[in-house]
Amino acid sequence: GELPPGGSDSPFPDLRNWLPVMIEPVPKNYEDMKETYLVIANDKGLACAVPIHAAVSYEDSNKTTCPYCRFNTADDAPPSCKGQPDWMKFQIGTLDCEHSKRFFNKDFDLCILQDPLPCNSLEKLLSDHFVPAEHIAMLQIDIEGYEYILLDGMFKEIPDESLPPVIHFEHKVMKDQDMTHPLVNRTSRVDHTKELLSSRGYHFYDEGEDYLALRLV
Repeated sequence: GELPPGGSDSPFPDLRNWLPVMIEPVPKNYEDMKETYLVIANDKGLACAVPIHAAVSYEDSNKTTCPYCRFNTADDAPPSCKGQPDWMKFQIGTLDCEHSKRFFNKDFDLCILQDPLPCNSLEKLLSDHFVPAEHIAMLQIDIEGYEYILLDGMFKEIPDESLPPVIHFEHKVMKDQDMTHPLVNRTSRVDHTKELLSSRGYHFYDEGEDYLALRLV
């Protein structure tokens, strides 16, 4: 017979009962993400997803809107902005607008839009959409070097017994940031993240630019 989505050699052979939750702050990426998942869901017979246009933030527990700096990708954007590479236009959105000013320098006022964006902790964003944080099976994180902040905040709000058994995250940008912009206390972002995960029972598999962390407890 026909195999369920995931395949016979997958650790999750049947994904039809999963509820994908997708959190994306960049407007263009958010719309593309919804369209991409709809194609996959229709092709594989998967359930509907919960798309959330917001940013995860642990800066202030009372804040539900954050300043957000992103690249202007509109059709009427200045020509010099349109000519920038896709990784710059679609990946460099940040709640740290001062970092954006330093990065883009003279192009900041020309190419960067400063928009307010819904923001909150991971648990609260999920709760707002009636999704319990204690039932996360797999967490995928790619937030351009800020993975250590998200994981640190998440571990403070979600009990150890409810942590995701699988966490997959990029470490390439954190390593680059450790080299070019070390933290004030000189702590390595990557080492901090690995120590944080190891203390919760996670084991690592280095995939080159990413880590696969499995909680074996």
